[in-house]
Amino acid sequence: MFGAHGEFNICSQLPTMYLKLVGSFNNEGVTSLTNGVVQELSTHPKGSIKFVVVNLEEFELLTVDSMDSLETYFSSVKERGYQRVDYLYANIIAKNMFEKVWHNSDVEVNFYKNSESYLHQHPDDEYIKTYWL
Repeated sequence: MFGAHGEFNICSQLPTMYLKLVGSFNNEGVTSLTNGVVQELSTHPKGSIKFVVVNLEEFELLTVDSMDSLETYFSSVKERGYQRVDYLYANIIAKNMFEKVWHNSDVEVNFYKNSESYLHQHPDDEYIKTYWL
């Protein structure tokens, strides 16, 4: 068995959860991320997280073995009532991968070149201004 690869930071300020993904994720890394998100969600009333912002600036994609875990994770995420997911710094490969994951979902999915382009659409997001700029 391999150790978890991929690091993440999770913070939430209702109604938004912020994720920062760092490195390349293997199966164990995706499992660790999933557990972290579930733990963070458990600290809030069910359905209170409506928006998710994901910083992919230091993300290096996934290993082949982690794709099934990622698809399982996203199928459960779709049931949590998220209204919008915003990806920052998504390269073309990550964008393609996440578009496939959210296909046929009612969740609005947006991709932004960087934090500044996100803030152009969401100028009141103090977390982004404080921690990701």
